[in-house]
Amino acid sequence: MRLSTTLPAMIAIMLLLPGCQSAPPPLAFEHATRPAVHRICLVPLGIPERAQVTIMNPIGAGFGIVGNLIESQRAANANVEMVAVLAKAHYDYGTALSSSVAAAMRKAGFAIAPEEGARPQDQRDKFLSRYAPRPQADAFLDIYARYVGFQALQSSLGYRPRLEIVARLVSAKDGVTLFQNRIVYGLAVSEDEDAILVRADDSVSFSDRAALQASPATTARALQTAIDAVAWELALQFM
Repeated sequence: MRLSTTLPAMIAIMLLLPGCQSAPPPLAFEHATRPAVHRICLVPLGIPERAQVTIMNPIGAGFGIVGNLIESQRAANANVEMVAVLAKAHYDYGTALSSSVAAAMRKAGFAIAPEEGARPQDQRDKFLSRYAPRPQADAFLDIYARYVGFQALQSSLGYRPRLEIVARLVSAKDGVTLFQNRIVYGLAVSEDEDAILVRADDSVSFSDRAALQASPATTARALQTAIDAVAWELALQFM
């Protein structure tokens, strides 16, 4: 098989793909503190620059360095395709995630005030280092997404929506962390006991990359399904 890009270029692609950074340790919400937390400031979310389309166990991984390079090129091409698909659907997953989280938290009984502005680029994939004073807020809800997009378990299987967020609730009064955990929707490793797992809708699947591109509106709705499910699961942690 002839590679479409040079070896150095493909290595660069691999280095740009998301890494497996360790997530902060989980901390459950103490419901005894609920009366003191009503007004929450939702800070600007951290989201990946683009949605992803990956295979958890790609067939190429069994063929050494060359196989991994080919799979990296495939993943890079699939990610570019997904950008075009969501653009055709006029779908902004960052805005959708922020809106869904705010709506779910309101249903859980909180007063949510999204903070205007953009998240610093160097803190896109981690919690914010500081929060601007908000006298009217009891706590800050800080969320960043480690994965947004679609994933197949194997090269021969269909793609399903996948979303992984890391969320933290911090007291505005003293900076104490009140809650912290990951929530994962879609294909998840069963041994991943630290994360809150949300089972994917079995009826939502795309046979291949062509199917993901066939109907941008359908693809966007599938991703919205994952976003709504994760947002509601987050809200449930405080109820």
